[in-house]
Amino acid sequence: MTYCDRELISVLEPSQLTAATEHPLPRRKLGRGIVALLILLRVYVVISIPIVCYAFVRAILTSQ
Repeated sequence: MTYCDRELISVLEPSQLTAATEHPLPRRKLGRGIVALLILLRVYVVISIPIVCYAFVRAILTSQ
């Protein structure tokens, strides 16, 4: 946000600001590299959750 944008927003009345922020922004076009990175991150999370759950349960069972 530029200085000019902040200055214009500060001049708006509260109801005008609310009305201006209620409009959804369009989806951003992502490059193939970013999409691949997000897919790899999702795969990492899906793989790591069962590993962490297993380690947690194993730690609880062996501490007794």
